[in-house]
Amino acid sequence: MLLDEGSLRRLEMSVPASIQALLAARLDQLDAPERIVGERASVEGMVFHRGAVLELCGGALHEALDPQLGSLLRRELILPDRGIFADDEAFRFRHLLIREAAYQAMPKQLRAQLHERFADWLERTAGDRIQEHEEILAYHLERAYQYRAELAPPRTHEQELARRATQRLAAAARRATARIDLTAAANLLGRATTLATRDEPIYPQLLWGARRDAEPAGR
Repeated sequence: MLLDEGSLRRLEMSVPASIQALLAARLDQLDAPERIVGERASVEGMVFHRGAVLELCGGALHEALDPQLGSLLRRELILPDRGIFADDEAFRFRHLLIREAAYQAMPKQLRAQLHERFADWLERTAGDRIQEHEEILAYHLERAYQYRAELAPPRTHEQELARRATQRLAAAARRATARIDLTAAANLLGRATTLATRDEPIYPQLLWGARRDAEPAGR
C-alpha cells in the first residue's frame, strides 16, 4: 500500500513471509507455461519486453508466448506498458511483490543463465545505441557472475562475465563523471572494482576513480 501511495520507494525489500507465501501460492496455481513466462519476464525487471521473454523462454514456448502473456494480462498479474524499444511490445508487473515472487521462485543457477542470456539479447537489440543502456547491461552481467560465483569457484566463463561487466560499469562511470553525477560514478566504479582482479590493467584506474569520486566536494 505504501508503494502504491508513493510513500515508500525501494528497489529491494524483505517480503513478509505471509505475503510471500500468498503470492507464491497464487503463482503456483498457474499452468506451467504461464508460470515459466512470468518467471522469465521477471529477469528483465518490473517492466519487460516481449522480445526479451521470447529469447529467455527458448524454442519450446515461442508459438505459445502470446497466449500466455494474454492469460497473465487477464489474471491482472501484468499490465501493458511502454518499453525502451519502440518496435517491441512491453508490459509491467502489476506490483513489485509479484515480480519478486516470480523471480525468487527460480533457482540461482537458472537466474544466472537467464541474466546472461538477457544481457546478450540487450546487446544485440540495442546495437549502436548500447551506450544508452550500458548500466542495465552491466547489471545483468554482474548478476550472472555473482550468482555463478555463489555456487562454485569462478572459472574462465565466469571471469569473462566479470570482465564484460567491469568494462560496462567503467564506461557508465565515465559518462556519469562527465555529467558531474559523482555519486553515481563512485557507485559504478565501486562495483567495477569489486569485480576486477588486482592483476587487471584497469584495476588501479578503477580504484583511483572510485576514491576520487567519493571525495567530498572541495577537498
